[in-house]
Amino acid sequence: MEAITRFSSTLVGRLVLAAVLGLVAAAAVFAVVSSSLIRSQTAQATRRNFDQQAQRVAALIGAQTLEQAVTGSCQTYSSEDLSAFVGPGAHIYIDSPPLCPGGSQPLDNVPATTRLGINTSQLAREGFQHISFSDPTSKVALVATAAPITVAGQQIGVIVLTKPQSLIATSWSEVVPNLLFAALIGLIPAVLVTLIFTRRLTRPLRTMEHAAESVAAGDLTTSVPPAGTRELDHLAHAFNSMVDGLRERDARGRAFLMNVTHDLRTPLTAIRGHAGALRDGVVPADRIDHSLMAIESEATRLESMVADLLDLARIDAHQFRVHPTTTPIARVLEEAITAHQPLAALRRISLEASIEHDIPIVTDHERVRQILDNLLENALRWTPQDGTITGALTPLADGTVHISIADSGPGVAMSQRDQIFAPFHSEQTPDGRTGSGLGLAICRQLARILGGDITVTDAEGGGAAFILTLPASAPLESDADHGGPSPHGESR
Repeated sequence: MEAITRFSSTLVGRLVLAAVLGLVAAAAVFAVVSSSLIRSQTAQATRRNFDQQAQRVAALIGAQTLEQAVTGSCQTYSSEDLSAFVGPGAHIYIDSPPLCPGGSQPLDNVPATTRLGINTSQLAREGFQHISFSDPTSKVALVATAAPITVAGQQIGVIVLTKPQSLIATSWSEVVPNLLFAALIGLIPAVLVTLIFTRRLTRPLRTMEHAAESVAAGDLTTSVPPAGTRELDHLAHAFNSMVDGLRERDARGRAFLMNVTHDLRTPLTAIRGHAGALRDGVVPADRIDHSLMAIESEATRLESMVADLLDLARIDAHQFRVHPTTTPIARVLEEAITAHQPLAALRRISLEASIEHDIPIVTDHERVRQILDNLLENALRWTPQDGTITGALTPLADGTVHISIADSGPGVAMSQRDQIFAPFHSEQTPDGRTGSGLGLAICRQLARILGGDITVTDAEGGGAAFILTLPASAPLESDADHGGPSPHGESR
């Protein structure tokens, strides 16, 4: 019993059981329908034979009567002879004048009620007639056929042959068992064939199961070959695509760990160096403030990187909530540009704003500021000295706004325009720096949480233009806890 339960819990077992149930149902329907057809065909054949028997009996009596008329004798078939001729259970009735002068009828006379139903014209035309017959002495259902007695082409009488209906029709008990047995014999090879083909069909699934176990064990080089059927080939393609994605994500994660480790180690090394120097008293008095400022700057940098990681983790875990309020979006852009003016001036970069007119939208002020700070810091990283960065606001007729951060840097190749928004993707900037690859990924995901998006295109005169699209009204909620704003940027 346990083995049957275990077998039925597998896909092969369930397919086989479903096929067997279908075959059993088909066999049962086949047996019932075939039995009905066989009984019907058998009854028709038996009735035709019965009609022919009635005609033969009538012909024998007519021939005997003709012979008696020629020879002058008066001998006829006895009732026993005729009954033996038509077989057991049959009975013959006659409706005619005496078959020979002075002779007696050898058979019972046709009952008067039956005689009324005999049609002589039909008898002459077809040679027999199915009639209703009722025998008051018997309660058994009978079938009856009338046939004409003809002598020298003249109809001189009629015989009626009767037989119990049960002897004409074939009973269910005679047909169904044999058909069911035949169906059972055919069911056995059908089940075996079903089992063989089911195991072959499910073999690719077992291959995929082993591949999934390998992937779960950490082998990301596993792939599933095509199975030869469209559905399973699609499944194999989806599985292989999933493994490719995991492999790529794993590679990006490893690269990210290396980058983050390097980026974390650099400020930590600086902090430890300045702290050690201060502790040992080797820092001149006029350089103490410089060391403290360096420690504070590197600590701020570490805080920014940790905030990046927390934001990305919250977004990936759908634990991020926004708080939309009515926000003058032009003021947010102006604040972000003003905050980055000192760094731009230090790098001899012209940072300008181009605002047609202010338009209030319902969005999260802090999150929009976080996106703009990231985009501006990214632009500052990639814009060379004496270059320009322009922040432009363009309201649309439906209330949507476009905020463009355009720079005069090297631009973004067409093949890279989707990849730069992937987490952990980072490119080396012209000054040789490589970030953690989180800033742009966080920007795009924040924009989408606010109901908008970020795309990148070519700026006028060269460089890259990042376009932030925000709807007139952001969604009321996202899915979780609110994380504090982190105004930090990231490299492409």
